[in-house]
Amino acid sequence: MRVAITRPREKAEETIALVEARGWKALIVPTVELRPRKKALEGIDIRDFDWLVLTSSAGAELALSHFGEDARDVKIACIGPKTAAEAERRGYDVAFTPTKYEAEALAEELLSSGAEGKKILVARASSGREVLVQVLRKRADVTEVSLYDTVMPRDTGGIEEFRGALRKKELDAVIFTSSMAARNLLAHLRKGEKHAINALAVCAIGPITARVLREEGIKVDAVPEEYTVKACLEELEKTRRRRRN
Repeated sequence: MRVAITRPREKAEETIALVEARGWKALIVPTVELRPRKKALEGIDIRDFDWLVLTSSAGAELALSHFGEDARDVKIACIGPKTAAEAERRGYDVAFTPTKYEAEALAEELLSSGAEGKKILVARASSGREVLVQVLRKRADVTEVSLYDTVMPRDTGGIEEFRGALRKKELDAVIFTSSMAARNLLAHLRKGEKHAINALAVCAIGPITARVLREEGIKVDAVPEEYTVKACLEELEKTRRRRRN
């Protein structure tokens, strides 16, 4: 089983390890590059806030590296387990994660968990969905900061390798790990190549990504309840078993 996965280059090693642990082969396809904004947090004193909201492991790395020990004076909320794991790896306690790893659940559940009326710093990608801040601002004092931009990589070698593997029918499945990754990859494919994806087992990491794929004419075979690559691989295993039976 050979699986193509849209992942930034800096996350390739950990992703390959997850795939190979199943005895499968991975093709990492970088379709998003993270570019930190160097002065994004300049002039912000985290001690002025009650909550720090983090929506990605990259955001957790950037924010907590900048704030250091001062971040221990606020409660930290993370959108999901990967983000929380990055914060905990750095020695910080995570006070809150939502039951569903998406912006709507994060906002609503955080407000219901004691953040209403509090000062909240949302530190995330510039491309983050507006709904998170919109919902929080209805019942809290929110400051939003864009830590990094997500852009198309300058090096499109991974996309060309993916196209070649499609033509040669060397792939069994593909995992799309974000709506932006999906859009960027599909924008580089010809009509016939898009059609070839529908011969594979297709997994979208979450419902937003699945919707984007379907709008582009790509069938989606699986969407995990937990929005992680590990959960995607588990769903592909289930899809594989169903097809065998």
